Amino acid sequence: MNKGEKKRTIGIITYHRAINYGAILQLYALQKKIKDLGAKSVVIDYRNKKLENKHKKMKLSECKKVKDFARYLFLSKHYNNKYDKFRNFSSRYFSLSEPFYNALEIKEKEKEYYRFITGSDQVWNYKINGMDTTYLLDFVRDKNKKASYAASFGVKKIPEEYWQKYKDLLKDFSFLSVREKQGAQLLKDLISREAEVVLDPTLLLSKEEWYNLAKKSFKPHLKYILVYAFGRSSNIFNLANHISKKTGYKIVYISNTYNKNLKIYYVKSAGPEEFLDLFKNAEYIITNSFHGTAFSINFNKQFFIEMLPESLGVNSRLEDLLKLFGLQNRIITSSDADIINEINYEKVNTILEIEREKSINFLKNIIS
Repeated sequence: MNKGEKKRTIGIITYHRAINYGAILQLYALQKKIKDLGAKSVVIDYRNKKLENKHKKMKLSECKKVKDFARYLFLSKHYNNKYDKFRNFSSRYFSLSEPFYNALEIKEKEKEYYRFITGSDQVWNYKINGMDTTYLLDFVRDKNKKASYAASFGVKKIPEEYWQKYKDLLKDFSFLSVREKQGAQLLKDLISREAEVVLDPTLLLSKEEWYNLAKKSFKPHLKYILVYAFGRSSNIFNLANHISKKTGYKIVYISNTYNKNLKIYYVKSAGPEEFLDLFKNAEYIITNSFHGTAFSINFNKQFFIEMLPESLGVNSRLEDLLKLFGLQNRIITSSDADIINEINYEKVNTILEIEREKSINFLKNIIS
């Protein structure tokens, strides 16, 4: 690599090692779109201790309590298989730097990058990363190199003890964009700046681009209703059963649970490509996930969404996404949703194209 190439390289920092479909696929999309726009990007292989401890293989040697042994016995096989698929996906599709374990190590390499992008995901959520200011680009001395794309706070407010730290580090960003309006308001309160609200990177790619990445999954050779949800909501499964009875479609559930229901087909160790295939081929999708909703919209699927408990404080991103596309009527509060009321995707796709163009233009400004 010659000197000129180094100066034009974009460094991306995000939760790239999380065993989480949304985290991995948003990064895939961001890196691909940067490449499509004619620039080179490298994922900064930063390893946050809190995240590393959460997203690791399950080992028998680390079991200390009876509950730990039970979890290992029932869940480890499928989880570790899924873990390997995620790491394999990363090695095949991500351009990774050498590993870094603290901000000082990255700081020494600052001159090799033309600009740094933090995002997308909840990179500014102190609860997730342990208030790690590396994701606020504290290691970057040249403020012209600091940018965010679709970054998310993931919280409604910043605790007073962290207020000044956020303020000091965010005020120097040359390019500021967030994923939801709540984040834009937080930035306005913190540093009195207007931030661009842009699409999550997964929506920057067309459904055809995602379909090309999708890989044959474990799905049954029948039409099915896909359930992708955090927790086990009775509303979600009652609705799935309701639709199943009306249509005769099988219920497919992406989950490594040890609970069993003979009426449900469980997918316990899908990798990112298999995850895409499950969404691609579903007749109906029921979810409470942001990225589950984003892929449902992008793939023009008939879907329903249940909001998560308000106590978690994460619904704003879902509310913004549904409002943007005029799909608030897809929210369920019980199991008797009207499945005849199908989504007309002509209007949705028109809005998506307009917002996609705006978001890509913002990304162009960052890398130009």
